[in-house]
Amino acid sequence: MRLQDLAARLVAVEAKLATLTGISVNTDSATSIEELNTRLSVVEVHVDRLIAEKAQSHIEDIIYSVANEAPVSVEEVVALSPSADHDEAATIVGDVVAAQHEAEAISHPEIADVVAAAVMAVIKANPEIVVDPAAITAAITEAVAEMPALPPEAAEKAADAVTNIVAVATGEEVHPEVYRQIAEAVSAPADPALDEIEQRLNAAEAKVDSLLGK
Repeated sequence: MRLQDLAARLVAVEAKLATLTGISVNTDSATSIEELNTRLSVVEVHVDRLIAEKAQSHIEDIIYSVANEAPVSVEEVVALSPSADHDEAATIVGDVVAAQHEAEAISHPEIADVVAAAVMAVIKANPEIVVDPAAITAAITEAVAEMPALPPEAAEKAADAVTNIVAVATGEEVHPEVYRQIAEAVSAPADPALDEIEQRLNAAEAKVDSLLGK
């Protein structure tokens, strides 16, 4: 009986997900724990991606908006974070998002992308990472290192912005060695192989979305 109840609930969740994404789903109930687990795993992947995309969109709105005039609240963004139910971590995430909410709009798209990556690193991190200054600093630095390298002047501005994010996230003054690591991460050459894969993936996503009528 419990298996049937869970299977019915999963079908309902899959139907809601189909409405959100346009994907087709199996309308038949799962008949085994193995099938239930497999289908639920697929749902979890889609849900995590939808949440990440929504958070990314919100952060971009905040970064490109005039100070304190973003069309999304800090609370809306925090609610999308794994830290939402962890008081200490949620406060840190909220502080990081609020700092961007209060900052002036970033007009340079590449700098904005780096700042968004740094903020998203905080939003997406698990609570135990968020509350650990060394761990969240590493997560932010790793996130910006994966972005395409910026020219010197833009890189310096981006490094300063990311350093401010680290300072807010850790509640500590950023050590010069940490600033150096951030500056190197922002200036590091991009990975050509991954750049090519990303471009191909972007093209494939666009084609799939067009087939789905998005």
